[in-house]
Amino acid sequence: MNAHQPDFLFGESAGRIEVPLPSLLPPGVKAFTVPKPRADDDDELELGVPSDRVPRDRKGRVNPRQVDLLPSSRSSYFSLPATLDRRDLIWVLNTKVERRWTGIATRFQDSAWRFTMDLIRAGVAVVRCKVVATKAGFDLQPQHFRLTAAWQAARLDYLNELTGRPDPDTAREELLDLMKKVLSLADECVLLARVEQGSPLRAPAGTRAGTKVWSVYEDAIRAACYWYLHDGPSVELTAKDIASHAFRDSKRWTPEREAAFANIVGKSFTEAVKISDVEILMRGPLLWHVGSVVADAHTSEPWIGLPAGGLGLLGTVDTAGVRGVLVIENKDAFEQVCQRTDVYDRWLCVWGKGYASRPLVAFLSGFTELPIAAWCDLDADGIGIINNLIVRLGRHVEPVCMDVDLWRAGPYRRQTSSELERGRARAAVLAADGPSELRALAEAIAPSGEGREQESMYDEVLPTLANLLRKHER
Repeated sequence: MNAHQPDFLFGESAGRIEVPLPSLLPPGVKAFTVPKPRADDDDELELGVPSDRVPRDRKGRVNPRQVDLLPSSRSSYFSLPATLDRRDLIWVLNTKVERRWTGIATRFQDSAWRFTMDLIRAGVAVVRCKVVATKAGFDLQPQHFRLTAAWQAARLDYLNELTGRPDPDTAREELLDLMKKVLSLADECVLLARVEQGSPLRAPAGTRAGTKVWSVYEDAIRAACYWYLHDGPSVELTAKDIASHAFRDSKRWTPEREAAFANIVGKSFTEAVKISDVEILMRGPLLWHVGSVVADAHTSEPWIGLPAGGLGLLGTVDTAGVRGVLVIENKDAFEQVCQRTDVYDRWLCVWGKGYASRPLVAFLSGFTELPIAAWCDLDADGIGIINNLIVRLGRHVEPVCMDVDLWRAGPYRRQTSSELERGRARAAVLAADGPSELRALAEAIAPSGEGREQESMYDEVLPTLANLLRKHER
């Protein structure tokens, strides 16, 4: 059994550092830095470091003038605190963007701080505070209040339930009538038909959508109905086309809608529809809770696609079975590894897509207690990708199957003279300043600039990969 924490929060806390203010906060609540906006959006800096998101002073020390109050942990999903009555809960869930603290104080009077702490612990709210220096140390001045992204997605369902609108039986019947037209959704139709009359409006137990929230479930089913009825499995439909016909209240795909729809149709979102957004592809022993939706990266075939936008939600990743994370540079090599149960039963396999994007780095940064390894092309860029990851994550990344003997065995990738010259120049730099384990490889590449691709190494690497990775497990 692993000793690491079985799950971690990302999204609301991504890119942040905890600010220790124990004397000012009740149990279950922590303060985090407020991320700074970046000056640029370049996700593929080859050897440099992206702009720092954490506010720091001139000496590089964390220097927050504002903090966000977030829960230290969450024991349940979408559970409203019992300390607030029905009217107060309706008022809270009617928060569309944010509320000034003066409005919170006027509404709840002397109970304002206590009630908002209850809402934070439940994962419902985030409170931004100004940090004020005093003679005794620091003080917090609440500025404004907002719902977490996960609750923004679910709030309408709970408002409908608290206010009695719409009629649950009518809503279920309307969706059943649509589902009956799609043979591939017959099992989902049975599940929905079994829900007792008068029951609260929730997704039926056992649904492939992986959510309990009705609005997410309904949108996923409506999108799946349109997809199946318009030959989605064989015709490439665009995400906007599906959204414009399936969603009644919006034409926008949210990360929850994407994940639930992918669960229903049994395909990665980018496989099922044509989109311009980014996904993080992975396979391994991991459960991902994005808002109200649960997705299983181990059983999803051939992999699961985590939408980059999902990292903006307060999510929980269950990593109890993960022994390490393997980042793979090329898509074809990633697909080959995803077919090997001896690898993905223990390691979470992630497609790096060349130089890691910002969402991927944010995701990997959550695995603080697990080893991270990378398998890349045996060329200057492959070494540069690992160097880039090490710098951006601020931790060790173990290169696997990237030794000089493998490179010398060839075959080498066909390159132009300018590409070879670029490879020689970059390899020379990395031989002096790159990761210590890869300097010998960079030194071997530097005279010629030649590179060997992952695809040429399957016979040598794949049969031994699982055993190599086990040596790096903690």
